[in-house]
Amino acid sequence: MSHSQRTIEHLLKHGILSPTHADAAATHLGVYPNKRTWLTFFDKALLIIGTVALVLSLVFFVAYNWQNLGKMGKFALVEGALVITIFCYIALVFKRRFQFIRQLLLLIASIITGSLLALFGQVYQTGADTWQLFFVWAVLITPWVIIARFPALWLLWLGLINACLLVYFDVAGLAFIVDGFQDIFQVTILALVNLLALYGWLISFEHKRVILSANFSNTPTHNSDTAHGIRDIPAKSSLHWSTYVVGLASTCFTTYLALITVWDDRPISAPLISLILWLSWCVFMLWQFYQRRLDLLMLTYLAFSLVTVVIFWASRWLLDAFDEGGFLVLALLLIGISSAAVVWLRKVAHLDSQAKTNAVQGGANHE
Repeated sequence: MSHSQRTIEHLLKHGILSPTHADAAATHLGVYPNKRTWLTFFDKALLIIGTVALVLSLVFFVAYNWQNLGKMGKFALVEGALVITIFCYIALVFKRRFQFIRQLLLLIASIITGSLLALFGQVYQTGADTWQLFFVWAVLITPWVIIARFPALWLLWLGLINACLLVYFDVAGLAFIVDGFQDIFQVTILALVNLLALYGWLISFEHKRVILSANFSNTPTHNSDTAHGIRDIPAKSSLHWSTYVVGLASTCFTTYLALITVWDDRPISAPLISLILWLSWCVFMLWQFYQRRLDLLMLTYLAFSLVTVVIFWASRWLLDAFDEGGFLVLALLLIGISSAAVVWLRKVAHLDSQAKTNAVQGGANHE
């Protein structure tokens, strides 16, 4: 049963929502789709499938005839695809229609740009490092990323930045960093970049959600009491799916930062720095997704990070102190911490449901 279904059942059970308006609440919360939702889904799904098929057909055609194409033929093919994509985008911009198609066209153009850069490096043997390819690629598509305001394109851009940093740190010496702290510095930069990206995602979609809520509040409804309460319930989820992807990346890098010094014999300052940075991230996650808003999936990321870090650091001391018996103690510790995390997450889910109930009840009392 979904969270929205549990919320509606809770409202019906306490008499806050009348049975006659349960269908309206279910439609608003997206419990079951209406005709318009199905049409929008099939429209976007068929459009995405057609776009992917078109791109794959171009890729397979180029791959099959690649050896028979000369330098000019290769560049003409890739650049022609890029020009056609940009031309289609400009044509749709002047018509002021099909925003989703325009965003997909810019995404395709961004991918073709990377292919063009890779082709240029392959044909002319520039000798550039791989991180330079990712960096130039990210710089060139930045205007399109800003113009499109498309989450998938933003994720591509963020992925390029992460790939650029990962490859750069792999080839760069970083001689200015003291020995024993270079890997901590590298992972810290990656964790900070993804944390800033997560915060930017939250600000962006929070602003968009406020605008959508304001538009919905101006929509006329037939029943004022129930409609006012339903408007106060956030539809489906307060966060966009891309925010969870960025949150997962931030969780992985920050958790790895806390684990990077577990099995190494380093100065005490190295693990202290990594753990302090990890604890700062934990405080940020609690503040954003427990104090400001309740989001179960983001708090699940946090619980996973907490369990992982505690178990790894406990294993360092338990396995050294108790030998074989340490595995038994470690297993019991894992069961206890995991159980506590599950209980806490269930309480968070209950608080989220209760908050929605109070929002509906408060809206009805206001009327």
